[in-house]
Amino acid sequence: MTVLYFAHARRATGISDEKIPLSTSLSTTEFWDLIVQRHPTLEALRTSSRLARENDFLRADDRIEPDHEIAIIPPVSGG
Repeated sequence: MTVLYFAHARRATGISDEKIPLSTSLSTTEFWDLIVQRHPTLEALRTSSRLARENDFLRADDRIEPDHEIAIIPPVSGG
């Protein structure tokens, strides 16, 4: 699985993307547990960020497969 980090998530991790070996599918909750274990600084963004798979936002009951590209998209503000 490839994980893309945007905005605050990029700053919190210090990286823009990473590949994570995955042998089974994950729920979105399991995904967050894994990512926060790898990058504890993302815990603060967990409830306010959206997950996207292949350019579509994920719902809470969606599954993440080993070959997916997942983007963590924190809230943004603009003007």
